[in-house]
Amino acid sequence: MLEDLRKPFFIAALILALLTVLVELGSIGAVASVSSAAAQLGAPTPGEGIPSMAMLDGLLFYAVLMMGIAQLIGAHIEGKIAGIITLIVSVLLLLAAIVMVFKEIALLILMVSLLLAIPFGTIAYFAAWDSFNTGGAAIALSILMFLKLAFAACLVLAQQGFLKMKGLMLIILTSLLANLVVSFLQGLVPGFLVSITDDIAGIVVCILAIIWLIVYLIGSVISIVKTII
Repeated sequence: MLEDLRKPFFIAALILALLTVLVELGSIGAVASVSSAAAQLGAPTPGEGIPSMAMLDGLLFYAVLMMGIAQLIGAHIEGKIAGIITLIVSVLLLLAAIVMVFKEIALLILMVSLLLAIPFGTIAYFAAWDSFNTGGAAIALSILMFLKLAFAACLVLAQQGFLKMKGLMLIILTSLLANLVVSFLQGLVPGFLVSITDDIAGIVVCILAIIWLIVYLIGSVISIVKTII
């Protein structure tokens, strides 16, 4: 189906997918804003929503990268090693995603508990997490949405057959949905509560990533079994 792949558009799509992941990882320092009081308290850095998308979009980049490798070495050879590589990647990322979810849930419980523990807990919360770089986050989310839409456009221009790949289309839609969820939750509440809703966004995105990692894991096991048989 991909014999007539338009390689320049495919390479552009691959680069855009990689840039998306890099921007998401780079947002850790750009979005997080920690006051001197928070630093003294040793409070966890805010800004979990956008970096959490890196795992989901990393899976998307991986899927497209494997398609590119198949074009270079042949689908038959790539099919024999893809299952094993995907299994290893899925297991490692799944463990990392689960740890991240528990970490974000613990942070959420801490922030809410302090906020509701009037007066001293509330004072501690405001000292640590009342500041969130919503402007920087909004810019980052806008850039990410542009990159994702440009990626999808380049992928379709590379080969319209990609539209028939339901799994690929679903993970692209999941990536776009994650972007909208983070943007919505960050803009839903007053500034001093954004650290809480952003952490909730991070949990939601990690759960979406876990679902897809399980799908990848199951697919890799099936692929390995077929290769052995």
